[in-house]
Amino acid sequence: MNKAAFAIGALLCVGLAGPKIVGHLVEQEYDYIANSVAQNPSIAITQRRFTSNWFSGESSITFTLKGMEAEFENFEITVNETLSFGPVIFNSDGLTFALAHSDSTLNFNLVTADADAQAELEKLTASLNEKLTISSLIDYQMNYNTDMKLAQMSFEQDGNSVKIGEFNSHFILSDEKYIVGDFYWAGLDFNGPNALVTVSPLEMTFEQEIISGNIYSGNALSSGDFSMMIDSITSQDKAGNSLVNIEKLGISGNSDIEQELMNMNLVYQVKKLTSYGQQLDNLNIDMSLNKLDTKVLQELNELMAQMGGEPSAEDTQAIMAVASKLLLNDPEININDLSVTTVDGEIKSDLSMTIDHTMYDAQNPMSIMAALKANAQGNAPLAYFQNLGLAGMIDMYVEQGLLVKDADKLSFDAQFEQGQLKVNGQVLPL
Repeated sequence: MNKAAFAIGALLCVGLAGPKIVGHLVEQEYDYIANSVAQNPSIAITQRRFTSNWFSGESSITFTLKGMEAEFENFEITVNETLSFGPVIFNSDGLTFALAHSDSTLNFNLVTADADAQAELEKLTASLNEKLTISSLIDYQMNYNTDMKLAQMSFEQDGNSVKIGEFNSHFILSDEKYIVGDFYWAGLDFNGPNALVTVSPLEMTFEQEIISGNIYSGNALSSGDFSMMIDSITSQDKAGNSLVNIEKLGISGNSDIEQELMNMNLVYQVKKLTSYGQQLDNLNIDMSLNKLDTKVLQELNELMAQMGGEPSAEDTQAIMAVASKLLLNDPEININDLSVTTVDGEIKSDLSMTIDHTMYDAQNPMSIMAALKANAQGNAPLAYFQNLGLAGMIDMYVEQGLLVKDADKLSFDAQFEQGQLKVNGQVLPL
């Protein structure tokens, strides 16, 4: 009986004392994050407060964005959080085992002499805080599990009517190194004096690993995958005539590290594009950059973050000086596929390009021409250009040797090396 009473007493002590200890740990974590954010060259923290009670706490941080236009110099964003401390948390979600749970609200403050603009901003802030919910769970390993939701919003201004669909996002930040998440947006409807535009749902997923820098300080360099898909974008004039319609717009990318060199790939795809009676199918742009030194990329990342706004001539020169270091590994630039299907057939081309660092002189930027080596090929149906009324121009290019015409097909084969351009076996003066 005494042992049972002791065990119950010990559990009660842990249950009562635990939140106070957890609150202190969470406060330390928030101090670390705030100190890291303060090192971000684009952000200035103007106010910060953290209060910790036994089972709950509050956090408030106000910051401005550096390098803004003059009329936005006094623009401030405040993030207010209401916290519940674990190790056991009771809230609207039920019983949760975690260090802390937070609910956040945002406040945008811009003091301006324009009373109408000030009123609109205050109205927007009130609407956002009414429709936006941000909640985050901090687990026992200090990982963040965050959900963001925004209900549908509508507004009218200057004769334009806009309906913004709901969105929700979920992501997990682990060890300040891994970010995994997804994003869904229901799209929008725009009704203006001259056109109607509808954007259908957008979905995105991403999985990234921070390989250097700090995610809070604005200098993080990451690798991983992402993909985004918009189901459709349609537009028409007030008479109901179709303008531009896009079906299945997809963007995806991935990057990986091999022996401290980064390889990046980016793909744009459109299933169907119609515009003023013209239709194109299966548009595809597949590009890659290979053999990029991650240390130089990190140096570039930090340099551009420190510059903030529009770079000066000196800033541009500094960027070029650092970027030239990327050439030491003879990087590769490839257009793996540039293609589209027309009613007359497929247009397709590709390009591979390398840069020989031994032939590049940083003191003479034009020496890059001698360092470049490129190969490109392409082909297309002749009828497509004839139907566009470009037959005369095509004939001129054929006469000049820039294109080869073979029955109903057009093609080219080009090489560039040591400053010399050869097209279809013919050297062209530059």
